[in-house]
Amino acid sequence: MNAFDSTHGSHAAALKRKSFTVAEANRALVLVKRIVADIIRDYGRLVELQEMIETAQAGGRYHGASQAQQAMVEVAQKLRCCAEEIEDMGVQLQDWSLGIVDFPCIADDREICLCWQYGEPRVEYWHELDAGFAGRQPIEALPIAPDMAELFEPTP
Repeated sequence: MNAFDSTHGSHAAALKRKSFTVAEANRALVLVKRIVADIIRDYGRLVELQEMIETAQAGGRYHGASQAQQAMVEVAQKLRCCAEEIEDMGVQLQDWSLGIVDFPCIADDREICLCWQYGEPRVEYWHELDAGFAGRQPIEALPIAPDMAELFEPTP
């Protein structure tokens, strides 16, 4: 389940979106961590409820399925609110169960993503737009112009 379209706009569209430095992304983690923790918990609950519904229906227990469906609607609404809150911050939710988010970034006049996964202490990775999580590289490997280096210094 992915709340965001994986297509990427033009460079001009990228410049209109929120763009984070490493320091800004790390400061945003104070709130992002809390929201992502809720997303992981609620998404896990949503999966459990779906399994309960399928099991109840397979066993002919439609009353149990109906109760689980109502709970599922409530959990889905919570997830929608969390996803909207993340999106409003300019952060892109990439994985609901693992808590992976991307922070759009402009480095050397090109769009990249600063990448963070729930449980990591801070933003320490980046990847090209089309590389995704599997293409993550340490911030130190980010090729940037010397005059932009201070924007990409990881915060302690």
